Amino acid sequence: MQDTRLGTEPLNKLIFRMVLPAIMAQLINALYNIVDRMFIGRIAGYGDLALTGVGITFPIIIIITAFAAFAGSGGAPLASRALGEQNNDRAQSILLNSVILLIIFAISCMLFFYIFKKPLLYLFGASDNTYPYANEYISVYLMGTLFVQFSVGLNPFISGQGNAKIAMLSVCIGAIINLILDPIFIFVLDFGVKGAGYATIISQACSAIWVVRFLMSKKSVIRIEIHKLKLDPIIIKAIFALGISPFILQSTNSLVNIVLNSSLEHYGGDLYVGAMAIMTSITTITFIPLDGLRQGMLPILAYNYGAGNRERLVSVIKKFLIISFTTGVIIIGFVLSYPRLFAILFTDNKELADLTTYLIPIFFVGSILLGILLGVQGSLLAFGQAKKSIFIASLRKLILLIPLALILPHFYGVMGVIYAQPIADVLSVTAAAVIFFTSIRKILDEMPVPAADDADDDNEDTAVVA
Repeated sequence: MQDTRLGTEPLNKLIFRMVLPAIMAQLINALYNIVDRMFIGRIAGYGDLALTGVGITFPIIIIITAFAAFAGSGGAPLASRALGEQNNDRAQSILLNSVILLIIFAISCMLFFYIFKKPLLYLFGASDNTYPYANEYISVYLMGTLFVQFSVGLNPFISGQGNAKIAMLSVCIGAIINLILDPIFIFVLDFGVKGAGYATIISQACSAIWVVRFLMSKKSVIRIEIHKLKLDPIIIKAIFALGISPFILQSTNSLVNIVLNSSLEHYGGDLYVGAMAIMTSITTITFIPLDGLRQGMLPILAYNYGAGNRERLVSVIKKFLIISFTTGVIIIGFVLSYPRLFAILFTDNKELADLTTYLIPIFFVGSILLGILLGVQGSLLAFGQAKKSIFIASLRKLILLIPLALILPHFYGVMGVIYAQPIADVLSVTAAAVIFFTSIRKILDEMPVPAADDADDDNEDTAVVA
């Protein structure tokens, strides 16, 4: 079966097979909002205001996606571990409970944000000039909340079985449709900002249908069966314990955007909010390989941890941390070297491009170390280390960045908001590394013990890799 390859296939080949499609999937998935912004920023007459307005909706989009990650990234590693333990019934039950959670999250998020969208958008940094565009985009986007939940939240259950290419294709379908529909709806049909929203929800719907169809087919090791949908409190509790970490990791981005945009609007005005919208988009681009690497490695880590394959697991951890750190250095190094190139991707306005070019090196300099942070957080998530994973997920944004972004402007004005980011990055990476390397031995000692025949196979495989 496909999932057993996670514990037997030579590591270098397995990592390449799992990680490359995961990175491609993350890249393509990020195109939804990035492509929307690139087209919106070039609408004649009001593109800059529209771009800023859509950037203000980003916290809402992040929260919706974070709820999908809650069920997906919380449930999928549990399912992979259950598959490693050869407990397919439990793995399927985890999938079914995640489906129910995603439906509940979709309905709750859609109703909440429709009711409170106006005060929330102003809280997030909207002005009277940018609110109409923010309102137009998010009003359409919210209609597709269920599609976002299913396409984002269920896709990890496909890659968690070892089907990374299928998971990538599910994202490709939606992104390609979005890329085609955006210029048609925005410019040809003259729907403007609403057109970008329509293109997004249609493409997300196509992606969601693909994901659900696969998980209901015989090609899937664990399947969605409608008549078996039933909440299991014990499984829900387990999903919550792991899901809270990726939820915090993503949802705090929303809170950070609120604080940063509000502070920038207060100290610098719409131009600085527009620059932050661009830098947020650049952050999305630069984190794609790192998050894709994390998503690709999670099933391998979780499966082998569940199978009690210690020697193979140690090899995976070492490769994961080395690759993650190196990838972060290369990508952020490129951004720091060519800030103007990234700025002009999103705007033709010289003043906005000049400001963004100046801010990028300051804003991103600490991010060069973040490969370590994501590597540590991903590993702890795969091992079921909920408390440590939650702390690391909270540290960078909640504990460090937000207080710094509120305090430093009193001393450095608008630039204090920018300085907060690199300081938080360096401190959080240092703390995460210390936590991981002081606790990894105990984690490995407490992992499940494999059956004798499985251990022999694992030793042979590790010898092949070495």
